[in-house]
Amino acid sequence: MGITMRQGEAGFTLIEVLVAFAIVALVLAGIYQALAGAFRGENRAQVQERVLALARAHLETIGLEQPLEPGETAGTYEAGLTWHLTVAPVAPLSDKGQAFRIVLEAQGADGRPLLRLETFKLAAGSN
Repeated sequence: MGITMRQGEAGFTLIEVLVAFAIVALVLAGIYQALAGAFRGENRAQVQERVLALARAHLETIGLEQPLEPGETAGTYEAGLTWHLTVAPVAPLSDKGQAFRIVLEAQGADGRPLLRLETFKLAAGSN
């Protein structure tokens, strides 16, 4: 006794199953790409936030813990993040002090610039 399909009976052919599988695979690949992009973006945001906090703290120490003198210095923060600091006078000496322009640039481990902070500070004049 053989089983035969009559027209109008429900069922899927092999081609229909393969097409459905391909559609599901494409949808899952799209979801994977979106999630991977979101995780990369979150990681970049965390690195930016950490570098910004380090750079701000670094700028605060200039003139307090380290002298406010013209020149260039460089170094490395945690996790291989490098920095470059430039201190340059911008106004002549007066009885009120000397103004300095301070630029702090931080680069990632791959050498790409991550941020650039610029500020001005006044070194008190001697009375």
